[in-house]
Amino acid sequence: MVLEAAQRVREGLAELIRLVNSGGASTADARRVLSESKSFAAQVAVLQADAAALVAAGEQHGDGGAGVLAQAAGLARREAAVQVKTVEQLQSMPGLRDAVTEGEIPMANAKTLAQASEKTSADQVRRDGDLLEKAASLSPDQFVREANRWAAQRQDDGGEGRYRRQRARRRLSIWKDDGDGMVHLRGELDPVAGAKLHKRLLKEAERLRRCDLNSPGGEKRSLRQRFADALDTLTSTGSGEGSRGAPSADIAIVQHLSPDGDKAFAEVAGGGVIPQSVLEEHFCNARIVGVVYSSKGVPLWRGPALPRPTKAQMDALIARYGGCGGCNEHYTVCQAHHIRPRSQGGPTDIDNLMLLCWGCHDKVHHHGWRVVPNGDLHTIAPPERIRYGPARAPDPPPIHGPPRLTERADSTGRGRRPPRVEPEPLFAVG
Repeated sequence: MVLEAAQRVREGLAELIRLVNSGGASTADARRVLSESKSFAAQVAVLQADAAALVAAGEQHGDGGAGVLAQAAGLARREAAVQVKTVEQLQSMPGLRDAVTEGEIPMANAKTLAQASEKTSADQVRRDGDLLEKAASLSPDQFVREANRWAAQRQDDGGEGRYRRQRARRRLSIWKDDGDGMVHLRGELDPVAGAKLHKRLLKEAERLRRCDLNSPGGEKRSLRQRFADALDTLTSTGSGEGSRGAPSADIAIVQHLSPDGDKAFAEVAGGGVIPQSVLEEHFCNARIVGVVYSSKGVPLWRGPALPRPTKAQMDALIARYGGCGGCNEHYTVCQAHHIRPRSQGGPTDIDNLMLLCWGCHDKVHHHGWRVVPNGDLHTIAPPERIRYGPARAPDPPPIHGPPRLTERADSTGRGRRPPRVEPEPLFAVG
């Protein structure tokens, strides 16, 4: 019976392919097929994951069905594992699973909803009708941004934990293939570092494209070739648009505020949501512009731009500090840091600035290090911590007799209060 149903599905899809290619299908017919195929894809994904889970349970594979799905459906192992995990998470949200099975929500958006439930809870996702409506109507690229914003506003730590996990995953590998002699790069970056690199590569690749257009007899490079050349020029001293003196990356970080002016969340424009600590870190060297939008996204007011530290100010800081104010690292890897944060009204004045290397700057914004005076300048110190003396085992309770009692003078010092029970100490505090 199962095989017969599968055969009917195959025959139906084969018939659709023949009709689309017969020459008699109109543009409207083709659009209708495309719309319906979104439903087919979601239904097939759920069917595959359910069947793979059934096989894995019966044969005791122990991976939820990811292995058998990858092998039987010709998927990459990682892709199969994500598909199985997503369908498994949908089990706790029956209404959402039904919407996916009936083709109302595409599988890509269901995956995003499952990830949002991990950051918050399945119950919050299930009860938010507006979020589910967007999952049914928005494209996957649009819905990822909406879901990330939705989750960021409901996370107790403002996304700090997720960003720390992303930072912990950062990696870059470079190796030479002895077979073809090519050098290979592979890595992962957190959202902010990735946005910076992407923006600079795009900018330099566009400059190279214009160079190609102005050289009719020259090499016509593909986009990937221009990206490779852009990385080369940006890492070469004094070449390209990334030479010394230019900002490290001109990306936009947007801080969204609630109507009453409270801080809500921040995100890299066109990228992911970032925690408040990352926003504070980039406030130090960013140009800040205030804009007020209506509920429909219409700009109502734009304030004056608050500038980043100027080159003259950076030169003055280099002259004053010589290097990093925290570890004395060379000034070429240093940034200006606002002693009183810009988010708290700290001005971009030389008296409110100090020089910190990237590592020390990260300590201040992400690890609780403090700016402290150091003569006429400033340095940084580790966070203050409560320190306890050596602990000891509690005294054994008395074998016989009542608890030990003590007497205390009252607040006037004239009389005696009733005795109280003096608890046995659990440990000594130094």
